[in-house]
Amino acid sequence: MIPDQIQEGLTFDDVLLQPAHSTVLPGQADTRTMLTRRIPLQIPIVSAAMDTVTEAHLAIALAQQGGIGIIHRNMTLERQVEEVDRVKRSESGMIVDPVTIRPDQPITDALELMKQFRISGVPVTTEGGHLVGILTNRDLRFETNFHLPVSSRMTQGRDRLITVPVGTTLEDAESILHKHRVEKLLVVDDSYTLKGLITVKDIQKKLKYPNAAKDEQGRLRVGAAIGSTGDFLERAQELVRRKVDVIAIDSAHGHHQGVMDAVKAVKHLLPDVQLLAGNVGTYEGARDLIRLGADGVKVG
Repeated sequence: MIPDQIQEGLTFDDVLLQPAHSTVLPGQADTRTMLTRRIPLQIPIVSAAMDTVTEAHLAIALAQQGGIGIIHRNMTLERQVEEVDRVKRSESGMIVDPVTIRPDQPITDALELMKQFRISGVPVTTEGGHLVGILTNRDLRFETNFHLPVSSRMTQGRDRLITVPVGTTLEDAESILHKHRVEKLLVVDDSYTLKGLITVKDIQKKLKYPNAAKDEQGRLRVGAAIGSTGDFLERAQELVRRKVDVIAIDSAHGHHQGVMDAVKAVKHLLPDVQLLAGNVGTYEGARDLIRLGADGVKVG
């Protein structure tokens, strides 16, 4: 290559930001930014979609601080969905799709759900979603026969179940939780159909992490990676169904035709999904991905 055609390039170690006089106090600094066209973040930090970096544990911690984690794809679709579920269920203003169990199921099923989702109680509903009780660790404290049906040990009866109507504010919910000395409030509609769950832990976390990155339902935000070949469309569909906030097409060379075709295919199948694509290192690469529908571009 002719020397005068070689352009100068800089990497991180070549650049130093020099301090200067400032009148801005740390508390006045605003680090809010947009990850995609529709997803705001409180801090401009996104974790790498690598199997040594991001699974649910990091994604939860990062979202609590205002950033977002991208769950890696080096796992089965079923496990990746479980990781997304763990983040979405870890904190919520109101859990709009709580884990439930039927009254005729054995207690062993309830224990398995509690272990799987790391929860201390399970609402009990009929097939149509009608609330009939709740089974908690307190109900099972001295139980030895775990093959009994859930209905034999659950707390039941409208005079014993602590419920609130749809639309109850977190402030009112906190007062009711404190008054009745319970950890969970069952949210029901006029026909006593279970519509959600409010927990004392969610209220405490909201106070502890006021700048957390959350979706419209008050759940922590999380992203997930897909590839550009194989089952990438199936993954995208299932991840969207499980309420992932953003999908990232994971590639070291984002300006490859395969990645560009994948962006086009995902946006055609799921036009409302927020899609990150990359990585690219040129203006042309970013331009082409945006033209195909990418809502955000990974650079570097």
